Amino acid sequence: MRTYAADLAVRWDEASAALSDLTLEYLAFAEGRFLTVHPFRDFNGRTIRLFLLELLRRLDLPRVVLAAEGETARATYFTALEAADRLDWRPLMAVWRERFARADTSA
Repeated sequence: MRTYAADLAVRWDEASAALSDLTLEYLAFAEGRFLTVHPFRDFNGRTIRLFLLELLRRLDLPRVVLAAEGETARATYFTALEAADRLDWRPLMAVWRERFARADTSA
């Protein structure tokens, strides 16, 4: 967890400058790596969603729906998490792009 927190801190300046691919990569890393570390025995869903909402607030980004809704969205999300386990953040970045796109249309 210390290494995870240090990695987040190093990436903060670039991620917080403006919504960009670096921001999406930061959020994908924050989510994917946290779930890989798996610090809690009783799963991580509520904890990671709370943590991500706090990151969004600190980055001054819109609040988004974090839970995958529907079978297709869940399958896409779990595939993205599997890629994140291999340090490939692109699929999870795409999930974040979709989250922000939905937030824009619901505002």
